[in-house]
Amino acid sequence: MYRFVFHHKKCPKMTGYTLIDNSKCKEYDHRMWSEIAGFKVLLDKLTTEKAENDMLKYADSDWISLNHYRRLIDPDYCNRTTVSQPMVFNCTLAQNYAACHSIEDLKRAGEAVNECYPHLSKLFEQVINGNVFIPYNIGIMTVGQFKDYANFLFNVLGKVAEKIGTKTYEERLEYIKSNPEQYTGKHDDRPEYQARIESFLAERLSTVYWMFICQQIPVFPATVRLLEKDQQI
Repeated sequence: MYRFVFHHKKCPKMTGYTLIDNSKCKEYDHRMWSEIAGFKVLLDKLTTEKAENDMLKYADSDWISLNHYRRLIDPDYCNRTTVSQPMVFNCTLAQNYAACHSIEDLKRAGEAVNECYPHLSKLFEQVINGNVFIPYNIGIMTVGQFKDYANFLFNVLGKVAEKIGTKTYEERLEYIKSNPEQYTGKHDDRPEYQARIESFLAERLSTVYWMFICQQIPVFPATVRLLEKDQQI
């Protein structure tokens, strides 16, 4: 299995893991997309890196582990499709998102899903009106599954970004500052934090994606190891 860790801050080397720097992505600004920008860097690596025999190093059937510099999927899990242990909220995902961010962006995500993947539109509504949440955008899957997962996120989030209309991080900050009534955020209302719209939506969209995939193949939950002191799940 190939294990990868997404990061944008200085990150110590980890034995058995390959570091993926989110800030190296030219297409998606990590200050808005977080580890999803790293997904693009990894996707390019998986599809272009050559082995000595000039064949692709990574086959679609190879297993990979996606991790975060603050969170690792328990390494005891391997070679089966795995996501982080789901959370169960005491409210709906839509209510939680409205309390922490702008509900208008979640509505835009629903519109984007309907435009790009109309067969998932009903499932999107079921997920955001339910209380089960699959966090962190990390997990274990085959290279082929990762390509499908990443492209789903890129397609939907790209549509959301178009709907918001901000092309740069600086424009995003100004947009949030000009809409303070939307981006109150009960935990953190700093524009720099709220600017990570694509990142926050990605977790909700990932929940939709994995709910769909588990209708076709087994998807297992895994414990997550926290790498920072006092971090909460």
